[in-house]
Amino acid sequence: MTQARRRIRIGLIGAGMAGQAHAFGYRNASMADGLRGVRVELAHVVDVFAPLAQDVAERYGFERWGTSVDELLADPTIDAVSVALPNSQHLDVLGRVLASGKHVLTEKPLGMDGAQAAQLVELALAPGREGAVDAVGFSYRRLPGLAALRDAVADGILGPIRHFETTYYCAHAADPDDPFTWRFDRATSGGGALIDLGLHAIDAVEFVVGPITEIVGARFQTAISERSDRGGIRHVVTNDDAAALLMVAGDGATGTLQTSRIAHGKPNSLQIAVFGANGSASFSTEDLNQFTIHLAGGDARFDGPRRVITGPLHGAYPDVSSFRSRGVGTGYGEAFIAQVQAFLRCILDGTRMDSDFAAAATTMRILDAAERAAAQGRPVVLEGAGA
Repeated sequence: MTQARRRIRIGLIGAGMAGQAHAFGYRNASMADGLRGVRVELAHVVDVFAPLAQDVAERYGFERWGTSVDELLADPTIDAVSVALPNSQHLDVLGRVLASGKHVLTEKPLGMDGAQAAQLVELALAPGREGAVDAVGFSYRRLPGLAALRDAVADGILGPIRHFETTYYCAHAADPDDPFTWRFDRATSGGGALIDLGLHAIDAVEFVVGPITEIVGARFQTAISERSDRGGIRHVVTNDDAAALLMVAGDGATGTLQTSRIAHGKPNSLQIAVFGANGSASFSTEDLNQFTIHLAGGDARFDGPRRVITGPLHGAYPDVSSFRSRGVGTGYGEAFIAQVQAFLRCILDGTRMDSDFAAAATTMRILDAAERAAAQGRPVVLEGAGA
């Protein structure tokens, strides 16, 4: 590999919280042994709000800042672009990034529905993009504890998975006085709690258990029907505050998913538990540096799940921990480092990312299926999953 290929210049579109998490990831990507010697250069950040773009440029070390996406994309020295924008802008901006031929890593969701996701997959596979990486940031799958669950299932330690449950609860919209924003408007968000939060839980199921093949039933709830914007104008909330799904995944395992943005006492909590023929395992972001596992058949007097503290044997831990020692721990920010590291490896190796546009389009089809199941009151089988 030439030295020129080992320099990757990055552009960032969107300088909000998610965009800054991407910048944090790039700043620390070289922690991984496999990326030693790779020069990651933060070239250009843009945001519609110029002071924010300038602030992020100065704090994270971008060479330039501005408000023009076209100007960023016209720079031939930029190799890869991260996109962190509101859902309604994904189809337009991602389409332009793909047309530029640059590698792209975007925040989820991939568009606002399955149709937009399918368009973006088609654009990602268009002539002229051969060798270009397209990826969607499902950062939670980079957490060592969740990766350990996936390994336990993939290695057959728990036996065939019979059933599972997952939840993603958040309290960010629990106060009815919280102002109306684009997140409460279906026309600009594509959905509510399920697309914003539950999509991570859907990805966790597919990551750990296997493909979701059927939505048996679904129910959506809007508990706070109106909100005032910052100017005091009242708006109708047109998407879901909470959602519940019954589904089938993997080799026929049944499971439930519940998500809520109005869950008092839950600042931000993703949880998944899997139950197999030989044992069970669970992980929660509330206990980020551990997971539990139980193997059947032991001494009944001391039977029960045991807590395992994560360390270098679990997922991306050795690539993101500042001390490569078990028990030191990693956090949410390190998941973004690991996500960026995976993206950069794919660029350097010419491989596809495990969370590429095609994979992310599947999660969008699952969202569509959940909405059909709720509207029609009957199960919906995912395309390609059989009759």
